[in-house]
Amino acid sequence: MGIGTGALAHRDATGHAALMARRGAARNLKLLSGLSALLVLAACAPLSSQPPAPVVVPTSPKTGPVLPPPAKPAPVPEVRPSPRPVIPPPPRVIPPPVAPDAVSALLQQANSEERAGRHDAAIALGERAQRLDPRAPEVYLVLGRAHLARGQTAEARQFALKGLALSAGGSEVRQGLETLLRDAGS
Repeated sequence: MGIGTGALAHRDATGHAALMARRGAARNLKLLSGLSALLVLAACAPLSSQPPAPVVVPTSPKTGPVLPPPAKPAPVPEVRPSPRPVIPPPPRVIPPPVAPDAVSALLQQANSEERAGRHDAAIALGERAQRLDPRAPEVYLVLGRAHLARGQTAEARQFALKGLALSAGGSEVRQGLETLLRDAGS
């Protein structure tokens, strides 16, 4: 039986790999023996406690002219940013005074709508009065009562708190707002 070319190629490849491994081992052995020899020589060298002598390197004489030392640079003036101009705050917009009659009329209508059970209409009238005079605590009393009547206790409580913040102590409106706050569950 003959050996096929595939088997020969395999045998050649394995033989080549073995040859390369032997060469690598031989190279490693040579390096190791060289390092060993250096270590032996280093161990045999006498130890000296004196530092090595300085190496003197001759320099060529200067052939060019002697230059003066460089001059100091001129001082750089300090640059300070210019102060920003003070911008006054924008003018405070004060709405024109609202005739208290208009707010009072809206609040009276809102109260009558609430008594009639038309809470949505009372809220709409109260919101119009709030747009006209947002600092009137009576507005928040009307809005809070209407929301409480609709079962919206969280909104009623918020309106009562806002009205209390704006109302004067001991007034009839303040007492109504405190009652509203208690009724809203606070």
